[in-house]
Parts: sequence; structure tokens; C-alpha cells
Amino acid sequence: MFEEKVRAILGVRALLDDNDPRIEQKWDELINLLSEDENTTLNFLQICNKTEISYLSEVFEEVAYNLQSKKYIDVLYSLD
Repeated sequence: MFEEKVRAILGVRALLDDNDPRIEQKWDELINLLSEDENTTLNFLQICNKTEISYLSEVFEEVAYNLQSKKYIDVLYSLD
């Protein structure tokens, strides 16, 4: 369920022009979802493809601030 929600948001985000103000709404949705449960987020990051990571990287800092987790930071450093 979590993966489907994140991927649905990423799918919509991918279709938006980089100057579209709706991007901020998608960022907020991602930040909230990825900040809910650290372990679920960490597990998801391990199975993401490069395109997903690219879009998720837009909100890495905000999620890191919300989670306050060294494990999260370590996983980010391990991503290709």
C-alpha cells in the first residue's frame, strides 16, 4: 500500500512541468508520507529505481529533518 501511494505521487510529479506550482503539493504529499514511518521509508528506498530516487531526492532534506534519523542519512548515502 505504501509503495503504491508513493509511486502514484511520483507518477503525477513526473508528468508535471518543472515550473508547475502543483509540484509543491506533490512534494508535501511525499514529505508527509515518507515521514510517517522510518522503517517503511528505509525499506522502500532500498527498492527504488534511479528515476524514483531522482524525484524523491527533491524532498530528501525535508524528510531527513522530520525523521531525525542517522539510519535514514546512511541509506541516502548508500543510494547510487
